[in-house]
Formats: sequence, C-alpha cells, structure tokens
Amino acid sequence: MVYNMLKPSCCYLRSVDPCFKDKFMEISINYFRSQASQYKIYLKSSFLYLFSSLFTSVIGILVNPFMAKNLSPEDYAIMGYFNSFSQIILPILNFSLISYYLRNYYKIPDERKQIVSDTILIALLVYGFVALTLTCVVFYYYCRLSKISFSFYPFALLTFAPIYLGNFATLYLVNCRLKREAGRFSTMTILSALLGTLLAILLVVICKYGATGRLLATLLASVVTAAYCFKQLFGKLQFDFAVIKEAFRFGWPLSLSSMLWYFLSGVDRAMLEKLHDSYTFGFYNVGMQIAGYLAFFYTAIAQTFEPDIYRAIAENKKRKLVKIILGILSLNAIPNIIFILFAPLIIGLLTYDRYTGASGFAQILALKNISVALYYSLNSVVIGYGFTKSHLMLMIIGAIINFIVYKYLILNFAFCGAAWGQVVSMIIMSALSIMFIIYMYRGKYQVVHK
Repeated sequence: MVYNMLKPSCCYLRSVDPCFKDKFMEISINYFRSQASQYKIYLKSSFLYLFSSLFTSVIGILVNPFMAKNLSPEDYAIMGYFNSFSQIILPILNFSLISYYLRNYYKIPDERKQIVSDTILIALLVYGFVALTLTCVVFYYYCRLSKISFSFYPFALLTFAPIYLGNFATLYLVNCRLKREAGRFSTMTILSALLGTLLAILLVVICKYGATGRLLATLLASVVTAAYCFKQLFGKLQFDFAVIKEAFRFGWPLSLSSMLWYFLSGVDRAMLEKLHDSYTFGFYNVGMQIAGYLAFFYTAIAQTFEPDIYRAIAENKKRKLVKIILGILSLNAIPNIIFILFAPLIIGLLTYDRYTGASGFAQILALKNISVALYYSLNSVVIGYGFTKSHLMLMIIGAIINFIVYKYLILNFAFCGAAWGQVVSMIIMSALSIMFIIYMYRGKYQVVHK
C-alpha cells in the first residue's frame, strides 16, 4: 500500500520535463552561489574592518611603552584633560552633518549623491573653521575664569585643531563604509595610524617634547590625512542650500545631545582637575587610554554592522535588529573580560612598569567598554527611526542624572569614583534608551515606518 501511495509521485518526478529539471537546478545553484557570494563579501569586509582597527590598536600598544617611558604623569594629565573637551567641540564643528549623510545615503538618488557630498564637504570646511575659531576664544576665557592649572597655549590649540581636520577623514571613511569599499577604508586607517605613530616617535621619544610633541604629532598627521581625504571626496564647487537647511534641521538635536555627552563621559576630567593631584590624574588617564585600546573591537564590529542596523530599521525588521545588537555585545564583551583578568600584567608590559598603578582604573573602565557598546547600539535604533528630538530629551535627562552621580562619586571616592561613574553613566543611558524603545513600539508612536 505504501508503494502504491508513493508510486504516483515517483512517476510524476520521472515525467517532469528534463528542461524544467535542468532549469530548476540552475536556479538553485545560482541562488546558493549568490548567497555564498554575499556572505563572502561580509566576511571580507569584516576582516578588513577588524584588521585595520586591530592594526591601529596594535601599533598604539607597541609604541605605548616608549611613550610611557618619555611622558610624565603630568603630561598624561594635560593630554587627558584637554582631550576630554573634544566631546563638546566635535559636535560644534561638524553639527552632525556626517550623521545626516550616513542616515540618508540610501535615500539619495545616485545622480545627487556627489552634489550632497560636495555640499557637506564645503560646509565642514567653511563652517567648521569659523566654529573652531569661536570655540577657542570661548575656551580661552573659560580657562582664565576657572583658573585652570594647565596652560591654554599651546595645549588647547594642539588638541582642538585635529578635531576640525578629522571631520574630513571621518566623512571619507563613512563614504567607504556606505559603498562597501572596505579595502580603501582599511588602507586609509592603517596609513594614517602609521604616520601619526612615526611622528609621535620623532617628537616624543627622539626630540623629548613631552605632551607638546605628542599633541603636535597628532596635528601634523591630521593635516596630511585631511588634505588627501578632501581631494578624494571633492567633485566640484557645488553647494545646495536646501541640503544644508535639511541637514541642520536634522542635526541640531543630535549636535546638542552630543555636547551633552560631555556630561556623561568627559566631565569627570574637569572635576578631577579641581583635586589638584596631577600625579594620580596622570595614572587615571593612562588607565583610560589603555582600556580605550579595547574599543577597537567595538569599532570594527560597528563599522561592519552599522549599515545593516540602518537597513533593518528601514525595512522594519525588529528581530534582525535584536540579533545584530546581541551579536555586537557578545563579540565586544569577550576581549574586555579577558583584559580585566590580566590587566596588571598587561599594563606592566605596556608601560615599562612605570604605570602599573593604573591597572585598577583600567579594569573598571574596561567594564565601560561593554556598557557603552550596549548604549551605542540602542542609540542607533532611536536615531535610525528618526526620533532625534526624543534622543535629545533622553540626553538631557541622562546628563542631569549623571552629573549628580559623578559629583557624588568623585566627592566621596575621588579617582576610583570617577572610573565607576564612567560605567554607571552608560548603564543609566542604556536603561533610558530601552524604556523609550519599548514606549516607541508599544506606546504612543506605534512605529511601522518612520
């Protein structure tokens, strides 16, 4: 009976037109080939993004002992203090124009992509320079009124100018990611890192210029990189005011919220300077710098999957978003946990045993790398759906809460309190983002396509 039941289907298969079967096989083979080709592209891109970020971090790690041997705790304190203000200055200088380009790239018709790119590039050049000049003037008077123990000149100028120049490199790298040109991205990242490293060795190790030499090396490398990236991006002198108007309308909440980021992750340095303990402040910044090397894991992962996050948002694929975020968190957590276990040994090797006292700070700040990855991923979802004003609201609430948290922790636990404040601030921001996303899907907004 079973044979009789199967017999018709077997006869049917034998009766199928051979041409049809060949066509079916051809379609199946082509489908699997296309899928394999797509995954091959993803793997190749992931490898190049990871390799370039890994190379940059490895170069920094290899040269770090030489830097530590030639930089005093006060040098590290100076660099850490002024670099902390980049979190306010960067959004002022680029006004989230690059974020606008990233979010809208897939919506821009191909024939208008170069016009939009040139418009944003010119705006970054002209507007950015004016904003940089005004920012330096304001910061100069802030230093005088606050009686900062570190000199404004030349440290502030050497720190802020590369931020302006770095916008051109950032736009170039974003363009490479959007076009899936991982090779060009990797080449630029590696060459820029090599140039900065060689200049740092020259000015710090050989010439013994201390913090001034380290900051000057970054500036000189930024000049060369910015000039090349500008030349590669620039098509012709064309400027669309409608694009800039739309970009500024899109960007002002993001820019303001990015400035508020200072109160989540940078204000600790301003508070710690008031303790007038440059020696411990230097160790704190060494711990932050070394823990920051591990951020390359998140950077490489984000560079690979960030376009997929925005595409999943555009297609409203919630499950895919969750999988991407969980994947990013898992891959990012592993190296940070390993580092925490072996931090004293690692830091001793990286600093000629001069700054092993920074290992406690570095272990705490490595936990921040995990919490910040969660927040960045959730933040991409909020921004990707276009809720920039809601994002600003979350940043305002978070900035107020975290400023109070930092104040309490630093007042009671000094430098260790500041390190834990870095971790707690990202947990608070992640919690606020999760609550908003839940409200966004189930509450008032009922997101389908935003």
